[in-house]
Amino acid sequence: MDKKTKLMAACAAGAVAILVGAGLARCAIAPGQTEADVPVAEQQQTLEEHAGLSGYAGTIWESEDGTATLTISDSAMVEQDGSGAQVMYYEVVSEEAGESGVSAVLSYARSAQDASTQTLLVIAKDDGAVAASCDGFALSKRYLLEADGAPELALSAHSPELNELLDADDAEIASAIARKAATASPSVTLATWDGEVYMDCNADVLTTSFHLDDAASTIVQLSLDQATGELSAL
Repeated sequence: MDKKTKLMAACAAGAVAILVGAGLARCAIAPGQTEADVPVAEQQQTLEEHAGLSGYAGTIWESEDGTATLTISDSAMVEQDGSGAQVMYYEVVSEEAGESGVSAVLSYARSAQDASTQTLLVIAKDDGAVAASCDGFALSKRYLLEADGAPELALSAHSPELNELLDADDAEIASAIARKAATASPSVTLATWDGEVYMDCNADVLTTSFHLDDAASTIVQLSLDQATGELSAL
């Protein structure tokens, strides 16, 4: 077989492989549906099932008896009921994620002074709902995922100079903070300005800080790029 013949054969084999791959991708979609026809909610659910524990950052859960709530952020889990809050500061030791859910070994502590403890967290479908179970939880050992998402975030009373400096109204400022709060502490409802704004003249950036009304009083830094007018939170 000469070089030209070999090259044509290789290209043909490659084309067959591409067609087979495309056929498999189409087979993964239900008969009669195009990829665009698959409901967005189903696509999002599939993404969450394969994202691991990090895919549930920003979610809110409720105990089966309705007396307690759980919020999951990227570094803490906060349980709350009428008597107060219990915080688990955690790191993921190992995890397995798949279509059936997430199973993660966590190392956690209640405060910086406490020794860390390991526990197993399991997130799985249960009778049409998504449930999170963990012996490390303090107020309820099992929570169900709420579909409504995080509550609306508001700003506390503040000087109108904040709006002038950031060239934004309260809704725009709250929206920028909420994007960070969704993963850092999704149960918060109020952000309080610390009253100070810093200017980096070289970078043309203004920076200010807000405290969230969660158990850890999480600090969110808000920056304004004066060149582009973009607000971003860290």
